[in-house]
Amino acid sequence: MLVNIVILAPIIGSLLLGVLYLARKSLGLSQRFFAFLGMIGPVVSFVAMAVLFVNSYGSSLNLDIFSWLDIAGFSINVGFYLDDLSLVMAIFVAFLGMLIHLYSIGYMDGDEGFGKFFCYMNLFLASMLILVLANNPILMFVGWEGVGVCSYLLIAFYFGDKDNVKAGNKAFILNRIGDFGFLIGLIALYLASSGVKFDYIGLNEVSFSPSVAIFIAFCFIAGALAKSAQIPLYTWLPDAMAGPTPISALIHAATMVTAGVYMVVRFEFLFAGLSLPIEVLAGIGAAGALFAGIIATKATDIKKILAYSTMSQLGYMFAALSYSSGAAMYHLFTHGFFKALLFLSAGAIIIALHHEQNIFKMGNLKDNKSLYYPMLFGMLAISGIFPFAGFFSKDAIILGALLSGHYTIFAILLFTAGLTAYYCFRLFFLVFYSQNPAPKQHKVPFSMLGVNYILCLFALGGGFMAIFLDIDHPTLMVEIVAGVVSMAVSIIGIFIAYKKFYNYKNCEENMGKFESIVANKFYIDEIYDLVFVANLKRISHFLREIIDDKILYPLVEFSALIFKAFSQIYARYTQSGLASSYAFYMLFFICVIIIFSKAIL
Repeated sequence: MLVNIVILAPIIGSLLLGVLYLARKSLGLSQRFFAFLGMIGPVVSFVAMAVLFVNSYGSSLNLDIFSWLDIAGFSINVGFYLDDLSLVMAIFVAFLGMLIHLYSIGYMDGDEGFGKFFCYMNLFLASMLILVLANNPILMFVGWEGVGVCSYLLIAFYFGDKDNVKAGNKAFILNRIGDFGFLIGLIALYLASSGVKFDYIGLNEVSFSPSVAIFIAFCFIAGALAKSAQIPLYTWLPDAMAGPTPISALIHAATMVTAGVYMVVRFEFLFAGLSLPIEVLAGIGAAGALFAGIIATKATDIKKILAYSTMSQLGYMFAALSYSSGAAMYHLFTHGFFKALLFLSAGAIIIALHHEQNIFKMGNLKDNKSLYYPMLFGMLAISGIFPFAGFFSKDAIILGALLSGHYTIFAILLFTAGLTAYYCFRLFFLVFYSQNPAPKQHKVPFSMLGVNYILCLFALGGGFMAIFLDIDHPTLMVEIVAGVVSMAVSIIGIFIAYKKFYNYKNCEENMGKFESIVANKFYIDEIYDLVFVANLKRISHFLREIIDDKILYPLVEFSALIFKAFSQIYARYTQSGLASSYAFYMLFFICVIIIFSKAIL
């Protein structure tokens, strides 16, 4: 069955890569071998998924593969649900995952952990496909946790650096906070739906009471906020840039951070009719879009600018969920194309400049067309410039907010569109047109550039994804006027960036007091450290040094001394060397135990 191949190909690839990587020295395996083996799983998975998509799109199929658990009426099957949503999402994930694997061959060239990297990448891809194709919430949670573990392994991939380990830990811990909420929601969902088959089709037939549905919905929202890096659980995302750049592209474009949006849409049977949770989520999304956009205007690390832009664009998607889940998914797909392009273009620049990531230490790269055009296409797409993909999907969200009466969200998202164009072209002009001295350029492998060229086509024409989605369309004239207004705002942002940073000649940016606060990310990390981390440390120290060392440990030691003394007294008066005495004591204590047990029971 094709869906089994889609899932098993990257899983088997990951297992083989892991085992062979451990034995690479004794077997004399080369980097080329690991590159070939690392590509097999993603390619097979994509081809199988493409065939499945062609054969099954437009229909709905629920497949139970085998029974996983069946205990006292609680049964969970491993199975897959193929409908239009999961099919489009899965082929999107498989396609981008395959391209990013191919790009990684060039990016990781010569790295000591080359085989291990592809082992993790294959497992990451498999986990995301399980999450998307699962036919029940439990199996979805398995994939959900799988991408969390893989992200930890890949963000902290260079674990010799303490900061990288901290970044991996931060991502892991913050996601566990959200996952705790998600898990509580799953348990509540199971209890509220007892008596039905616990898969999406069965759950779709359950009528939940409003209070229970709202509770479960907020629990799920907690999971979505952490996984998709939204306020207040977003601080792990910029630090996740510690991992290799292909990981940033995989996390930001096709897998982990999009899982939160997909999950909310997947559970539409629960969220439908619940105005409070979804409006709260929309408010958080709009605020996150603006907040991240403001921080990005003062960031200097090329990858962190793109990380904040991811958080901002995900805010658009969450905002759209309150009035059009189709528009949210539309932007998820187009964003996946151009965000993958932006990260992989940034990776090519970083390789070309010997791992320099500060945009104020780059400049005058406009003559390198293999770096210039991919980044330009990505910037035009995310800025919403016609006819690039981002123009259509972002306009669908902004116009949808206006037509549905969400005027505050409309104003925030429209302003953020201009802000996005500004900080994106700030990066672009500094890297390609400023007069700042840049390191001597290094040759970039063709596998990296080739993938970027492919993604350029999708950043330009990715708007076609609309044909697979249910999106409301007002009159043509309204769409034209909205598109012109939205693009005009973006062009203003680009023009301001042009005036400030074209031919720029300063290796740093002059800033006032407010700008310094923005550059320090509003000190949110420091506030979190002060409020949560520092207090947790104090509680931990109190538990260890007072409760454990001065109360529990002496108590246990005192108990041991009492038993030791009692044993010595007992042995002195009972060790006679007579077997009949020992038999008597044994019989006596067995009787005591029996009488004691009977008394309790």
